[in-house]
Amino acid sequence: MNAIPEGVTEDLITSFIVDAGWGDAHYEALGADMGLRRYARLTRDGETSLFMDMSRSGYEADLNAFVKIAKHFREHNIRAPEIYALDLNKGLSIIEDFGEESFGAARANGIADKEIYQRATDVLVKIRKSAQTNVLELNDYEGTLIRKRLSQFVDYYMPLTAGRLTTQSDHDEFQSVMKEVEKTLPPCPVSICHADYHLENLMWCPDHAQGYGIIDFQDAFWGPQPYDLLNLLEDARQTVPNDIKQSMKAQYCEGMSTEEVEAFDAWYVYMSSHFHCRVIGLFIKFAREHGGTEFLAHIPRLQNYITENLENPLLAPLKDFMECHKISFDCVID
Repeated sequence: MNAIPEGVTEDLITSFIVDAGWGDAHYEALGADMGLRRYARLTRDGETSLFMDMSRSGYEADLNAFVKIAKHFREHNIRAPEIYALDLNKGLSIIEDFGEESFGAARANGIADKEIYQRATDVLVKIRKSAQTNVLELNDYEGTLIRKRLSQFVDYYMPLTAGRLTTQSDHDEFQSVMKEVEKTLPPCPVSICHADYHLENLMWCPDHAQGYGIIDFQDAFWGPQPYDLLNLLEDARQTVPNDIKQSMKAQYCEGMSTEEVEAFDAWYVYMSSHFHCRVIGLFIKFAREHGGTEFLAHIPRLQNYITENLENPLLAPLKDFMECHKISFDCVID
């Protein structure tokens, strides 16, 4: 666990910004995200930057990880933010501002799905090709909080549908079933995974040669290649047309052998089951503990993803687990 730096006061933040040469800039607070990072836009004489405060990240990835991964991405022509000023000990930085329009906003503003998802998938291919081995010494998937939080399915979703409190035995059985499925799969294709790859973490930059900027990659890990693509194409908050999904899978896998594509497809299904079981638990947890009920509107979409996955023969043991414990995916969660 990373310690939260002591003494990160407003005065210290002001001094940091002044020392970085942005003391005369207009400071516009942009709020915090679910990862406890805080942002502000600094504006002066027609130019902008972002102040990023990661001092409260705690057990999550810290500023060192952000800097390391940003450097790797930029060295491989993947447009991560330039870093203008740093205090690694305090978790403070000033970074390049990619503007306010995400890929999600661009989609809402009328940019065609095909263009949006082609660009996003192109970036993923670049990330995959940027490292053939774990040169950044990132955590393996099994060691990430993402993997550990798969247990949220048993903690938060299972009790609502099974009609009973869950036990350690339920946790053990669920994890055992997942491992049973994994043992039947071909060797896992691996690469750098962004970890939270969706349209809001890609910024739409039509005036820049690369056309995009990538953000919030500090939790990146070394793990199954399909993870980021399924995160993009099976986002809990929006439905991607099926023809786009199939086209983007083909685009991502272009140049792979038949065996590589088969392995990718198998792990896509398996990691999809991980992803949606974790997120459905997360949304219920967030609603119960923080009042974030807006996420409950997306539960039916997640239920549909899981139901579709369970029809795949690869996940037969998981389907048996769901049926044995009377876990339903057609119930209303409110």
